[in-house]
Amino acid sequence: MAGISFNGAYNHFIQDYVSKDVTQADAHRKEELRDVYKSIAKINKKSPLYLLTDDDTSRNDAIDIKEKARQLQASIRKLSDHEDKSSLNHTSAFTTDDDKVVASYIGKTPDQDIGNAQFDIDVKQLASSQVNKGTFLPKDATGLPADNYAFDVRINGQEFEFQFSVYGTDKNKDVQDKLEKLINKANIGLHADVIEDGERSALEISSTHTGLRPGQVSQFEIFESASGLAGGAIKYLGLDQVAAPATNAHFSLNGEDRVAVSNHFTVGGKFDITLKDTTAASPIHVGVKKDNEALLKHVTALIDNYNNFITDAAGKNDDKFKGTKLRSEIIGIAQQNLSNCEDLGIKLEGNGTLSIDDEMLRQAVSSGNSTAALEPVNKFADALIDKTKDISVDPMKYVDRPVVNYKNPDSRDYSSPYITSEYSGMMFNNYC
Repeated sequence: MAGISFNGAYNHFIQDYVSKDVTQADAHRKEELRDVYKSIAKINKKSPLYLLTDDDTSRNDAIDIKEKARQLQASIRKLSDHEDKSSLNHTSAFTTDDDKVVASYIGKTPDQDIGNAQFDIDVKQLASSQVNKGTFLPKDATGLPADNYAFDVRINGQEFEFQFSVYGTDKNKDVQDKLEKLINKANIGLHADVIEDGERSALEISSTHTGLRPGQVSQFEIFESASGLAGGAIKYLGLDQVAAPATNAHFSLNGEDRVAVSNHFTVGGKFDITLKDTTAASPIHVGVKKDNEALLKHVTALIDNYNNFITDAAGKNDDKFKGTKLRSEIIGIAQQNLSNCEDLGIKLEGNGTLSIDDEMLRQAVSSGNSTAALEPVNKFADALIDKTKDISVDPMKYVDRPVVNYKNPDSRDYSSPYITSEYSGMMFNNYC
């Protein structure tokens, strides 16, 4: 009976209290966790003693508002791919030929890089994997005698032994299929495929990585095992036949020759580059530009997230939850930052939600000074993040809790461990 009760309580907790998602807003660094602790301690010292009602409704309300605030914070932060998570300075990399070179911007100072960070890339050779192509054999013929076989593979300085059995009824295709599954399941950096040519088939083995590091002559080697099991499978199947050796990528940046073991690399900590094809005709130019489409999506998504929070979390009503207080605080942030943004196409409606005129917003984004024009929106995003942090630290202030005793204004402020312990588990049920 005790076990059944415990399981029921556990399942109830998992379904109703534990966060349903994990976002980058939860990936706190040490200094961020320290700031959260300091915020709790500061509130604790100034807080009077409250009477927390012992009922499920209050606990659910506190957890629910904390989780919705956390989700709003995560939604705002993921709108930007820069270190300043609420930044509206969206930039993107471009190339003059995306079919041959693909670039994305990963820098942290977009305004400084526009017009300055650029280079020409000339791709002479792509990095490739080593490919061993076995002998084409009749699918329905039998070649290997029934026995237990083994062979070794040397890859990345390590040796692996593969053992398999051949039965009297196994055809060549059966053996090849068996080795395909065996090699792929091992997950050692090799990929096997059975390729067919009419009534014949062969086993093709390729490395999952490209290029050769200094001192390497091959990505992998296949040779006979010294385990004492039957040999001859390598020769019969042709597993050691190198059809295409691994190669490095050869290219030049502004005329300076470079070599890479992969077709995917970074340049100067600002560009993520993927080589797709050689550039025999002429070098390809790579640069940075304002990404107006991403900026439009950012602003629209920010307004949508705000409206959803207003209508959902701040709009819930019951006897214990102070929805009106939360709603007025969130709307106040919009009034303070966006009340005079009609020229951007953003209007604060009478019910506290925000509406957008898409055409006016597009004109503002496309203007030459979009960063300055959208500064109120940027401040609005920052203010929302600060507010969601405040809600997450103390969600209980939106739950009905009578004051039992105020702090003595003449005495020194001391932290009370009992106050925080009443709801700290609810606040951080997914953070630690």
